[in-house]
Amino acid sequence: MLMRIASYIKSHHLALFAVFLGLGGTSFAAGNALLPRNSVGTKQVIDGSLHTNDLSKTARNALKGNRGLRGPAGAQGAQGAQGATGATGAQGVQGATGAQGVQGAPGQSATKLFVALDAGGTPTKNSGATLAARVDTGTYRIAFSTDITNCVYLATAGQDAGGVSGDYNLYTSRTSTTTVNVVIFDGSNNAVDLPFYLAVFC
Repeated sequence: MLMRIASYIKSHHLALFAVFLGLGGTSFAAGNALLPRNSVGTKQVIDGSLHTNDLSKTARNALKGNRGLRGPAGAQGAQGAQGATGATGAQGVQGATGAQGVQGAPGQSATKLFVALDAGGTPTKNSGATLAARVDTGTYRIAFSTDITNCVYLATAGQDAGGVSGDYNLYTSRTSTTTVNVVIFDGSNNAVDLPFYLAVFC
């Protein structure tokens, strides 16, 4: 059967092609005759078959309405939960106690060799003196119980019961390894008897 149809088409293909063109041309002509330009109306359109790009620009603009009024503000949202309190920082470690400072060198001991004599040569205070006497006017001699060769001697006029006034000078000298002489002169360079203090620093 198929072979007969194929043989028929092969023998009459030109005639069949002419029939096809004739029928198509008639349909095209009928379409042009039945549907003049801009003649499609609402009745000819199937609902839902048109798209936006099928419409003219004017039609598309007509579809856009005016912007609506702004809606009322929404209600305020609930307040967020309070954040957690930060942890308290750790207390710093107490610093170590500093090392004890080096002990200072011992201070020089106060002198233990001194004597106080009145104008007559009598001791009123004594520490370490073995002899104290007035040997002449304004001249006094004091002996101590230790070697004072490498020591210094400081004499000053004065007494516990009241001061000593006037212009005077005191001189000291060592007469032996243990003895100090004190000589006192007034402003005219005359020997004078006065009470005094004598201290020996070694």
